[in-house]
Amino acid sequence: HGSFSMESDTESVIDMAEVAMMDDLLVSEEVELGPDDKPPLSDDDEDDDAEGGEGDGNDADELMDGEGSSNALPPTEVIDDLSVSQLSAHTSSVFSVAVNAAQPQLFATGGGDDLAYMWQLGSADPVCKLSGHTDTVSCLAYSSDGQMLATGGLDGNVRVWAVPSGELIISLDGPTQGINWLCWHNRGAVLLTGSEDATAWMWKLPEGNAMQIFSAHSASVGYGGFTNGGRSVVTASEDGTVRLWNPRTGTVDHCMHVGTPHAPVAVTCLGSHHTQPVFLFGGENGALKLAHAETGKILAVLAAHESSVESVGFCDCMQLAASGGTDSRLCIWDLTTFALRHVCMHPASVVEIAWRRDTPMLLSCSVSRELRLWDARDGQCVKVLTGHRDAVLCMALGYTTEGMYVVSGADDNTARVWTIDV
Repeated sequence: HGSFSMESDTESVIDMAEVAMMDDLLVSEEVELGPDDKPPLSDDDEDDDAEGGEGDGNDADELMDGEGSSNALPPTEVIDDLSVSQLSAHTSSVFSVAVNAAQPQLFATGGGDDLAYMWQLGSADPVCKLSGHTDTVSCLAYSSDGQMLATGGLDGNVRVWAVPSGELIISLDGPTQGINWLCWHNRGAVLLTGSEDATAWMWKLPEGNAMQIFSAHSASVGYGGFTNGGRSVVTASEDGTVRLWNPRTGTVDHCMHVGTPHAPVAVTCLGSHHTQPVFLFGGENGALKLAHAETGKILAVLAAHESSVESVGFCDCMQLAASGGTDSRLCIWDLTTFALRHVCMHPASVVEIAWRRDTPMLLSCSVSRELRLWDARDGQCVKVLTGHRDAVLCMALGYTTEGMYVVSGADDNTARVWTIDV
């Protein structure tokens, strides 16, 4: 498995004013509907139907505003609820959850009701309600010292709150469209975000000064974060590219494609290794690539998924990685040989995966309303966590002195807490 060269390419700079104006020019056709008429398909819907596409796999996009999903259980159907607490403050789907690693008994949820809540483990009532967003709270992240919580909304606003008081520290303006993701630097109060307006932004907190604007993508920046020990920034976009940036200069060091430059494929997930300078990224066509975070070289092409790859992650104690997709597969990869070790099947699309710290165990959450715990050594499902009544959209892992817990958010408007004693 020799690595092959991937030339970095420079693309023409996009005029951001032009991008912002494009939306103003789109007029949606108004049609009077009778009781038997079906609404006309939008162009996007037609494309999706034609390609069997699943959107970009991005929580913030794929979510949104449909009430009552087709994955919901009938109200009368009884299921075994294995969760230890059911949190029902939200009045709409729960799209984002985050655990405070520095104070692991604290976590947060964000929903389609434009609200976020802070919670304390063991309590069914929120510590505080965080209001101010005017659209879905699509992402949440705690600073590495645990003193601040950032919330990102589809209103294009990033708000930073004091922990645990919930006092608003600052509201960050800049992006002109929805916020897809948030990521704090692991060694300081620097916040990185990606937006649907094709830009990524880096701010210094608590002052809220914009340190850098990363502008080279031509479509929504669905995924991103710090990589290479925090020395580089990586972003992935619907435009089909993954870019490595120098955070000091805001320039692109390397550009990779999940498809090819001439036949772009939207990037649907991205994940960096905790300690090694490598990352994985996947596309809506099922392609999955391992790349080097310093050189931008593609180290391996991992073929197993038949449709969009939704989530990727690295084991921290063995040379293993995992990927989950809309083909209902969780794939376990051997990073020493790049061989596929196991395919773990689900009843429906895998939404997210997460490795359990210091173990070869990992969790998946699924459109099939459950979470599953897997042993990556043999590919066996160790536990199925039922309780949600609709698709599970997000999850986060917490580690307290008592053990590990998982908090999940779902289309049933609840967050649930689970303890894992395996």
